[in-house]
Amino acid sequence: MLNRSRRALLVLLALTASTVACDDAAQSSDAARTSAATVASAPVLPPFQQEIGSANAEVTLPGVWKYGYWLVDKADTTNGAYRAFEFLYVGDSVAKVPPRLLLVIRAFKKPVWERLDAKQRATSTKLAERVDAVYAFSIVTTNPYRMNTPAALRVDAMMLALIADGSPFKIRFK
Repeated sequence: MLNRSRRALLVLLALTASTVACDDAAQSSDAARTSAATVASAPVLPPFQQEIGSANAEVTLPGVWKYGYWLVDKADTTNGAYRAFEFLYVGDSVAKVPPRLLLVIRAFKKPVWERLDAKQRATSTKLAERVDAVYAFSIVTTNPYRMNTPAALRVDAMMLALIADGSPFKIRFK
């Protein structure tokens, strides 16, 4: 008798769990559809220009980048470059989110770039060319923040906007 009641209890629990799981799956798919619709209907911010004085240029970035980064303009010798413009996520000191590198644009002399491009094609992507210099960019390949945190979600949106088809990302010299 005890075995039958245990078996009945197990069957009852299994049926209840499967019913709850089906209900949760339906709710989660509804939530996914709702969030996808919200993202699709979210306003797209217009692109904006970031002035880079040392290069006498401006970088056009997607609107979602506005107020989301710090620009660090510095001398750099990585892979033979002579200048670097680093775009770091702003972070949040209150939430203890440190700034992290998202994008770097490096300036190379043309001969150095040609050697680097022939040797290491995947290192950087050419963004623009100017008389004797080549400007190439590299982006992070993984999100530097923990999943599903506000910082991670913002960085994902920023990087997706940067690499999307039709992205306004470019550099223009004055």
